[in-house]
Amino acid sequence: MKKPTKTCVSQIIALAFGIGILIGLIYYAGYERILDIILQTSPYWIAASLINYAISWYFRTWRLERFTTFAGKNIKKKDLFKIHISGYALNTILPAKLGDIATAGFLKLKGIKVGNAAAIILQTRILDLLALIMLSIPAVLLSFKGRIPWWIPITISFCMIIVSVPFFIAILDKNKVISKFFDKSVERFVNNFLKLTVLKIKDAYDSYHTILSNKRLLIETLLLSVIIWLFDGLTCYMVSIAVGKEIPLIVIILSVSIGNLGKTVPFTPGGVGMYEGILTSLLILFDVPFDIAVTIAILDHAIKKFFNLIFGLPAAVVIGAIDFRKGHSSALR
Repeated sequence: MKKPTKTCVSQIIALAFGIGILIGLIYYAGYERILDIILQTSPYWIAASLINYAISWYFRTWRLERFTTFAGKNIKKKDLFKIHISGYALNTILPAKLGDIATAGFLKLKGIKVGNAAAIILQTRILDLLALIMLSIPAVLLSFKGRIPWWIPITISFCMIIVSVPFFIAILDKNKVISKFFDKSVERFVNNFLKLTVLKIKDAYDSYHTILSNKRLLIETLLLSVIIWLFDGLTCYMVSIAVGKEIPLIVIILSVSIGNLGKTVPFTPGGVGMYEGILTSLLILFDVPFDIAVTIAILDHAIKKFFNLIFGLPAAVVIGAIDFRKGHSSALR
């Protein structure tokens, strides 16, 4: 019997850690109390929150379409939706954002070069962080009348550093010195695999540099990113109404934004446990009872993960099957 790889072990540990956080939240809130709240939850508002989250995927797909069109490929929205949501679904069950790598691979199947695909995925993630920061800062200032908990500005500052690094590198490197460095590095390598790896990194860097140089594309995709996360916040707001505790929208936007910023470092698959813990911590700061805060956090995350998995996993299987058939057909020729 083969020993599990380190990756599998770390994945199991991370998942166990996330589940442990959920169990801890449920234990301290009271299992029976949470079950009672869920049983009294309005199914109509839960359905409305699910529909609202589904609408956000229209804007996610639109944003991806802007990037693929810029890369010179006209891909149907239906296919882009399948590609995009399959990556989200795989990120839920795989470690270290491997779903993003799969998304890049799926885009390659549609004719997008690997470098372009990697740059697109990186930029969507950067834009998500930037949009969440833009929403969280005014939300913090409007929500807190007194002292702001120390960990909130630290979380925002950490994410701001992450966002600023690629922007500054690309903006300051107008003469593409880094790209020229990659060209020189390729000449020094004898190993073909290393040469190919450096070339792919160079292609990704050049593609990202090109994306950032288009101001119109940047503004349009940033605006779409803000809309996406506003819908994400509205989903949680509807969940709060469903459990009978309508919370000010600005507090929900703050909580959801910081909750997602807290998932920047993927400690657990899909941020399971981490998101619920952060969201609960923020809601109770605004006098939301602990049991209700936990229930809202669990339902909100569950609705979003359910939608991603129910549409994303079948899409990933279909795309993978198509790739296999193409590869098999090529091998037979």
